[in-house]
Amino acid sequence: MGETVGIFGAVFGLVIALALLCALIYCGMRSQSSLLWLAATLLCSGLEIVVLTFGYETWLQITGATVLMPLKYLCASQTIRLAIGRSPSSVPFVATIAVLVCVSLVIAGMGIETVYQTLPFKTAAALALIDMLLCLGRLHRKSPLDYALLAAIVMLAVVFILRIPVYPAMEPQELSVYGLTRLEIERLLVAITAFLAPIAAFLIVAKVLGGVIASYHDRSEHDPLTGLFNRRAFDRMAAGMRQQSGVVVLCDIDHFRRINDRYGRDVGDAVIQAAGRILLDAHVSAARLGRGEFALLLPSTSVAEGVSLAVTIRTAIGSVDHPGLDAKHRLTASFGVAAFSPQEPIRDALSAAEEALSRAKNAGRDRVAIHPSGLIVPNTAPHAA
Repeated sequence: MGETVGIFGAVFGLVIALALLCALIYCGMRSQSSLLWLAATLLCSGLEIVVLTFGYETWLQITGATVLMPLKYLCASQTIRLAIGRSPSSVPFVATIAVLVCVSLVIAGMGIETVYQTLPFKTAAALALIDMLLCLGRLHRKSPLDYALLAAIVMLAVVFILRIPVYPAMEPQELSVYGLTRLEIERLLVAITAFLAPIAAFLIVAKVLGGVIASYHDRSEHDPLTGLFNRRAFDRMAAGMRQQSGVVVLCDIDHFRRINDRYGRDVGDAVIQAAGRILLDAHVSAARLGRGEFALLLPSTSVAEGVSLAVTIRTAIGSVDHPGLDAKHRLTASFGVAAFSPQEPIRDALSAAEEALSRAKNAGRDRVAIHPSGLIVPNTAPHAA
């Protein structure tokens, strides 16, 4: 008995330590509320181990199982929801679980220890468990970590299903076919849950922290205003195309500084965002290099195709209509196009595209210039105000 208590004590200590770790990580990050829900889940698991394993009074075991089991699964479902980017459960869902728990407590208070007492709170726990499984199962793109977490939750669900018949099927001191009493079976299943819970907790912590790292990496390579790649990411992509052929397109919104000075920074930001959406729709490699400067890296693309795309973007920018701009103000942009190949390094192509862009500006803006031919797609629309 002492050895068993020692094992359960160690498991309890591990569960509580994980709960504290989750709370500390949350405090350090000042975000990721899923970690707080996970800490609450582990705390409920730890209390359940204490109440159902260490031989307290029967009424306390019944009350503990009635409250802690559904509360544990409810906290776990909120953890999963937030960890995968979904919203918390609705108020009616939580209220339903609370009502079912209260019904079980009332029945227990009346001294009725049958299926009628266990059915409501186990139904509440089942609802939360089903919610967890549905959230994970509906993920369209599952990572290996998601599959591992789903497997851990499924194993917890199996243990939960095994616990369902324990209370209604046996009297407290009745021996089962395995020579165990109801309480002993309950303790065994709680112990299995206690071992599975830390595994699921580690997987959830790994998923949350992995998401945070991915978020920081994404922010380090994307422009916060437009969502396009930033210069750092553009340079990295360019470095990876040294052995490829293609086209680089540089774009500059005409007279952008005047737009900022005349209409204010908010309107200027809106113009940048509109241009960013157009470029992102045009190609996934779109990047923002400066205040009103953009670029496209087009591997396996001919100069003619690059020019065609630049003309399409130029036309789309010209059709942008913003309420902050004067009715007669038409947005325009200038473009420079240059080819690159293993024989013509992309660094030289970028310099050539800059020269072409300067040529387009000097020729009157709202144009697409090509290096090295100097061919300029003529402007057929009014100049920007």
